[in-house]
Amino acid sequence: MNFNYTEEQLMLKESVRKFSENEIAPLVKWMETEKRTPWDLIKKIKDLGWCGIQYPEKYGGSGNTYVEYVIMQIEMARVYCSTACTISVNGMLGANIMKFATEEQKMKFLPEHLNGDGIGSFAFTEASTGSDPNALRTTCVRDGDEWVINGEKVFITNASLPGLMGIFCKDVEMGGKCTNILIPKGIKGYSIPRIYDKMGMHGLEVCDVLLDNVRVPYENTTGGEAMRGKGFEVLLGSTQIGKLSVCAQAVGMAQAALEAAVKYSKERVQRGKPIAYFPTIQSLIGDMATDVMVAHQAVLATAFKASEGKELASDAARTRLFTSEAVHRVASKAMQVMGAYSYTTEFPIERIFRDAKLTEIYEGVNEIQRLIAAADLLR
Repeated sequence: MNFNYTEEQLMLKESVRKFSENEIAPLVKWMETEKRTPWDLIKKIKDLGWCGIQYPEKYGGSGNTYVEYVIMQIEMARVYCSTACTISVNGMLGANIMKFATEEQKMKFLPEHLNGDGIGSFAFTEASTGSDPNALRTTCVRDGDEWVINGEKVFITNASLPGLMGIFCKDVEMGGKCTNILIPKGIKGYSIPRIYDKMGMHGLEVCDVLLDNVRVPYENTTGGEAMRGKGFEVLLGSTQIGKLSVCAQAVGMAQAALEAAVKYSKERVQRGKPIAYFPTIQSLIGDMATDVMVAHQAVLATAFKASEGKELASDAARTRLFTSEAVHRVASKAMQVMGAYSYTTEFPIERIFRDAKLTEIYEGVNEIQRLIAAADLLR
């Protein structure tokens, strides 16, 4: 693997950075206050093709790889992680369709999913499930040429926005095995009883979803009849890409925290000179820079492996474990560099510190990532 960006990758990096600074940054205060995602912003990102960056052109994608995808995620999260996460969940559903759907389903769903007027959701979590598919209570029952779906999902990103949702259900006729079904959000029987008020990621719309006799065509079964009852396989395959997104978001936030601390240390003067000259500050920044560099390289290596279609379970868990803890260390040390000012909303560090915590929780808590990271070594 060549760790140097190609000319095209550098152009993408610069394009996403400029867009994020010019189009996303001015909306951050509004998103933090209103706790919503402006649809016009999502539409602009989709129009640029960044929701389809890692998909083949025949399905409406740009024909790039997961390396380009993580470059986009890093640069977007560097400015505002909530927006990067909104796009990444769309990518999880896209990965679900790309890897497991039939060719007919790919041709039907992917072009609209990647370029149309919607943003995807991925709905597994329930109040009592954790990561256990056997604990699912949301049911699907076949009724002729339709599915009838009943149940409730919690902590579902983008559920309040239009688009497709990949929903995991207990398939009653399959002995309770898990089946994944694609549904259009907003369909009859679909409702959002709650949008969460969160500690961080305020611009990310996370909701509970109620499904009351929701009916969709039986042909919306992801992967068709052959994948019925194999929803857990779909879950594992799709969440690996979700973890890769989390890793890239962690790197972007860590980079932003490092940049803010370096800038502050050069401008803040004590005893007649910038604090950047003080050994204690240099030590903190040295640690931060090391974490950012290693995390960045780990994400690129994992993205390269994803682009080759290789099994990611262990690598994604290890990379997620390291990057999520690295961004926590970097944000915390940035606060030490900046002192009391870091605790105010005048600087972005307090927001990054709050947002970064979620990288240790979503797509599986770090305690689970440790077990996955060890599994292939202990077989």
